[in-house]
Amino acid sequence: PVFTAYGTQDWHYNEKGEILHFPVDNYYYEGKRTAVFLGEKVTKYHRTLTTYLNTLLSNGFIINHIVEPQPPEYMMDIPGMQDEMRRPMMLIVSANKKVDR
Repeated sequence: PVFTAYGTQDWHYNEKGEILHFPVDNYYYEGKRTAVFLGEKVTKYHRTLTTYLNTLLSNGFIINHIVEPQPPEYMMDIPGMQDEMRRPMMLIVSANKKVDR
């Protein structure tokens, strides 16, 4: 949701080229977005966290675990990796469909 809300994949920078923040805008406006990812034009479909999680629950899934992975400490010397601590890189949801017996 963070990466699809605004439609871009880049930080906002100041005039010195220093990172200011990662844009999260139009978050509650769900739907189709077009962005450039790794040099290619891609289509994304933005949804809020509420939509993702409630859709699973309302369709008979049980949520087992939710994780927002962080870069491990040993990767912090890689250029740009410390900046990844400023935003969630991804959301991983583990869910199972309820089975009626």
